[in-house]
Amino acid sequence: MLVERLTIGMLATNCYIVAPDRRGPAAVIDPAGEIKSIVSRLHKDELDCVGILCTHGHVDHMAGAGPLSDAVGAPVYIHEEDAGALASPRTKLIGLAGGVMATRPRQVHYLDDGGKVEVGDLELEVLHTPGHTPGGISFYTPGYLFCGDLIFQGSIGRTDLRGGSLQALLRAVKQKIWEMPDETRIMPGHGPETTLGEEKAHNPFLRGLS
Repeated sequence: MLVERLTIGMLATNCYIVAPDRRGPAAVIDPAGEIKSIVSRLHKDELDCVGILCTHGHVDHMAGAGPLSDAVGAPVYIHEEDAGALASPRTKLIGLAGGVMATRPRQVHYLDDGGKVEVGDLELEVLHTPGHTPGGISFYTPGYLFCGDLIFQGSIGRTDLRGGSLQALLRAVKQKIWEMPDETRIMPGHGPETTLGEEKAHNPFLRGLS
């Protein structure tokens, strides 16, 4: 499995390129912007982007979804509860400020809990993990969890923004994440990767879940 991380924009968003291997199909998770850099990385590894996956509807994670979709011809996948952000005037405004004109993708598919995204031989399981936003989702394949702003190294995503809920976030982590193997690599929306075992042992926001 190939996983490449690009750190994009003023908020240092982690954008991931995920593929079974080089020279084949790939998915891009959370294209915050800098479309030329993403496309260049795809070309370097001879990858064909077949899907653009948004963990949630905040501009620092999906402002580049429309432009990237236009560039590579791939559909955008997002939870329906966050899909309105793809076309909101605020997204367009901030997208411009971040160096990319955020436009609504022509192809949008909705994902929900228990769904699957197939990238060649690689299957990503969709987990509805609200709390940071109502439509927050994570993508799991054995060994890896791409969780957006759900869990960070030593912290969790903000829940004081519109639509956020600390109770919903902690419930999502306990019900959907907690029983995964401790060696599962958590690939967050910002900051360094970590493991579930490390967060169980050291994350002060998650201590009460055991």
